Amino acid sequence: MTTRKSPGHPPTPSNESSRLAALLRFELLDTPAEAMFDNITALAAQICETPIALISLVDTERQWFKSRQGLDARETPRELAFCAHAINGETLFEVENALLDPRFRDNPLVTGAPDIRFYAGMPLADSEGHNLGTLCVIDRQPRQLSERQKGALKLLAQQAINLFELRLQTRQQQEQAALHKAILSSVGTAVLITDMAGVIRQASPGVLPLLGYEVDALVGQSLGLVLPDEERQLQPDPVRPSFNCGSEQASLHELRARHRKGQRIPVLFSLAPIAMDGSAQMGYLCILNDLSYREEALQRLQHIAEQLPGVVYQFQLYSDGRSCFPYASEGLRDVYGLQPEEVREDASSVFARIHPDDLLDVTASIQASAEHLSVWHREYRFLHPLKGLIWLEGRAMPQPRADDSILWHGFITDITQRKHLEQMKNEFVSTVSHELRTPLTSIAGSLGLINGEALGPVPNAMREMLSIAQSNSQRLRQLIDDLLDMDKLLAGKMNFIPQQLDIDSFLAECVTSHQGFARQHDVQLTYTGGPVAQITADPMRLQQVLSNLLSNALKFSPAGSQVLLSAQELGGQIRILVVDEGPGVPAEFVDRLFEKFSQADASDRRQKGGTGLGLAISKELIERMGGCIGFYPRSGGGSVFWVELPALFQDETL
Repeated sequence: MTTRKSPGHPPTPSNESSRLAALLRFELLDTPAEAMFDNITALAAQICETPIALISLVDTERQWFKSRQGLDARETPRELAFCAHAINGETLFEVENALLDPRFRDNPLVTGAPDIRFYAGMPLADSEGHNLGTLCVIDRQPRQLSERQKGALKLLAQQAINLFELRLQTRQQQEQAALHKAILSSVGTAVLITDMAGVIRQASPGVLPLLGYEVDALVGQSLGLVLPDEERQLQPDPVRPSFNCGSEQASLHELRARHRKGQRIPVLFSLAPIAMDGSAQMGYLCILNDLSYREEALQRLQHIAEQLPGVVYQFQLYSDGRSCFPYASEGLRDVYGLQPEEVREDASSVFARIHPDDLLDVTASIQASAEHLSVWHREYRFLHPLKGLIWLEGRAMPQPRADDSILWHGFITDITQRKHLEQMKNEFVSTVSHELRTPLTSIAGSLGLINGEALGPVPNAMREMLSIAQSNSQRLRQLIDDLLDMDKLLAGKMNFIPQQLDIDSFLAECVTSHQGFARQHDVQLTYTGGPVAQITADPMRLQQVLSNLLSNALKFSPAGSQVLLSAQELGGQIRILVVDEGPGVPAEFVDRLFEKFSQADASDRRQKGGTGLGLAISKELIERMGGCIGFYPRSGGGSVFWVELPALFQDETL
């Protein structure tokens, strides 16, 4: 169906938009003359005995001549084109005498040059039925074509459309070849294209740095030149000399390619069959990725791991509960008494040897680390097949994986000797502390009596030295008391008597009991109030913790400053805060703040007094009562130490 216009104006085909799209697809418009098309028009003019023959392509507003015989014009307006009429049919469009045809008698191409009288045009239809234009012959005299001439014109038109298709395919192949060449030239890796016999037909420049060959030196050679037979025979059919893989899927293999100088290079070898759509297989695409860096990295890792005490490892936990050690250094033999390959697929043999009393804690800590993606750190006992019961310390960082598993990267070391030394040290400290406590108590008491002149006046020459001796004996007794407290805590022998405490009144009493110490240091101690709430804690132990925090704050605050004690409720917890205006805690010391015998400046023990155990004991006491303790720097200078304990709600206090 066509769109009709006024007489003389050619109708528009119903498929005009798709016809124009098809015309553009062939990329013929405004291209230079080509001999293969000029031969067609020359033959058409000769067979039909006409002075003019054209290959005309009907565009949106014009007809453009891809080839022309006997005509100088390159194009004419579409509204004047005889061919614009011809493309509306499927057969030969013939005008015997244009002067007698009402459609053309007033056409400028008839009334003037080129003085058309006779026209015969055969539509040029592509494989989808789009009439792109015509092969036409034109005469300046009225006439008719013979049947033989009509048949020849039809055959020549078909040949023209065949040449259109061939030209398009050739251009597409050239573009593909250019793109192929550009890709091969730009990729950094080694790419080889072989035929079915395994002969290399193309290669990328990446073969030079990987294999030591120039591209031209490889083309025409067998793939066996760079992929030795012994390597191919270890693999499935796709990399054997026959190359009869019978599969359309690419395959991957880790091999050792052969360099031009003879050395073997680890590569990831990818092989994919090459076939045109619907055609037989033509060859193979081979990609060789250098794995030398990975092998070197593994060797470096192994060398580093061998220098480290313990084992460097990866531990993987799957969502179904399975676990394994994908990587473990040779130190696994010393730490666990197992070979790395024994746990590569299944870690159950490790967990089977963890001490029963520690197993639940270890597994729970792993689950917690997986859930929060937090660092895993544990000390636990392990039954070694050769060493017996040993102590191990592990630390690892978790990493989520795409398959929903968690992979930890870490290390485990044998700390049995350290634990033994700690036990010996604790036993020594405990023994010495108990042995010294009684005589020190006696000495301190005697010095107190002497300084109190219970035995008579003290000579002035002796008074200062006796006072120093009494002060030092009291400090030494405090150290021994702290050591004994720490010993009890570590041994689990310290008794706790939890009670319900009103936090507001408890803290107020704390401040009252420390006012004398505050006046001694010329520091104002203030309680700013707290919530109406209760907690469960051992009052004596909590008093011990707060006394330590307040004493430290008062000792280290400058004269004329103030120390604030307060409390607040935070999400079901009661947080007690001690805020001072002292010098603060050095950043490099914060991580060791709650360790035993730790002080930011060792000289503080002499200048301010203290054992270095107070905060360590406070941490143990608070944690035993179900709470936690911490520190952060105060804005503008000073320190904030805090203690958190669970709050008792109304229904829990009834």
